[in-house]
Amino acid sequence: MRTATVFNFLLEANLMASAAILLMIVFRKFLRKPLGNRMIYFLWLLIAIRLLFPFAFSNPYINEFRPYYLNDEAIRPIAGQIRVRISDAIDAFSSRSSWSLNTPFYQTVDNIRNGLYHGTLSILLFRIYLFGAGAVLVFFAAANIRFRRRMKRNRIEPISGKLEEQYLAACAQRKVKPIPVWLTDPLPSACLVGVFRPYIAMPLTVAPENAAYILAHEICHYKGRDHWLGILRLLCCTVHWFNPLVWIAARMSRTDGELACDSRVVSKLPKTERMGYTNTLVTAASRRYAPGVGVLATGMTMTGRKLQSRVRSILNFERAVKWLAVTAVLLAAMLLAASFFTAEGDIDATPYLRQVTGDISIHATRYADEKYATFTDMPASDSISLPEALDVAMQTIHDEFGAEIEDLSRYTVNVDYYGSNVDNRYMDSVWMFNIIDSENPDGSYIIAVRASDGRIMDISGLGHG
Repeated sequence: MRTATVFNFLLEANLMASAAILLMIVFRKFLRKPLGNRMIYFLWLLIAIRLLFPFAFSNPYINEFRPYYLNDEAIRPIAGQIRVRISDAIDAFSSRSSWSLNTPFYQTVDNIRNGLYHGTLSILLFRIYLFGAGAVLVFFAAANIRFRRRMKRNRIEPISGKLEEQYLAACAQRKVKPIPVWLTDPLPSACLVGVFRPYIAMPLTVAPENAAYILAHEICHYKGRDHWLGILRLLCCTVHWFNPLVWIAARMSRTDGELACDSRVVSKLPKTERMGYTNTLVTAASRRYAPGVGVLATGMTMTGRKLQSRVRSILNFERAVKWLAVTAVLLAAMLLAASFFTAEGDIDATPYLRQVTGDISIHATRYADEKYATFTDMPASDSISLPEALDVAMQTIHDEFGAEIEDLSRYTVNVDYYGSNVDNRYMDSVWMFNIIDSENPDGSYIIAVRASDGRIMDISGLGHG
């Protein structure tokens, strides 16, 4: 696999997702009340999708971002622009007369420039990336193995009696299939443990008046599939370990997951019972314990301002403004879909072909894959038009090869436009014509006409090998 394929994905995903994370920081601060905790949490899921899915769909408008002289077709325009900007910055540093050729700084800059040109720098960066991702993955795996072993070692027995009856009644009320519940000691706070075979861990010392609220909280975590979202959080941090915004987003989304779970619980509770639920949260907070962000387990514990905000949110619970939440979902979904259109696309050639008059049989083609009715790139606004370029090409085959151009119906013309496309070896925008004379078996001509001024850049045909 080319390193360019990986860097295309990483750069595009991080640029799009980082902008969304910064926007989410604003949303969760100022729009939490009208959107609701559950909607805020859902928006984090959309960001995770952008971070993890390596899709890139064709977009003709992205063609305009491809830098000139970028000769590696595997590098998409966004990554190409970053590469060119880095190269320009390095050239600007190295060209300063104040730098001595023998200084370590200049040598470092020169090595980076050579590495960019020869591709060795991308290989080195790819190895560093793999090492970092592997280290994070090992850290997460070790943390989860250690946590699961401790939880298994501290399990006492499954719940039974009245507590089990409360649990089954709560599952029935919320239409959730019951999962195992284990009394565990020591355990500061209840949590939903695991992903593929999840279970609820309850402190052995839980007070009877708090048990029902704790069970309801963990049931809502399970119903909301928060244990699966925990995997997405870990994958995002592993794949994008170098981006601090991703780690910040992981912590924020974990907090918002707890708030969304509170909203699910409170939506089924009468106002008279909300104080009892908040007392349970405050009691859990006094133990100052919660699984780390890298552990696949939920935790009820929050402290300080987070706990104060959480309590206020529960006591003043109001349902989200429905129309605003629906609008936010639609806009977010549209932006998510648009963020994947980062690959170059074919250009519809029909409007340009319609400019051609006369009896010439003319087709648009990409010589690389023989796709018709598309151009490789969009003709620039300052380019000479297709009819003008075609006149130059026809006159050229007449002057150079003596081709008869009085009767144009005898010719078939395939045309393409090369702008800043990677296939362009002319270092400038050109109209490329392949002209075939149906009445002359040797009458096949290839003409490249510079789009800016009509100059012939390349020509081949009868008598020219």
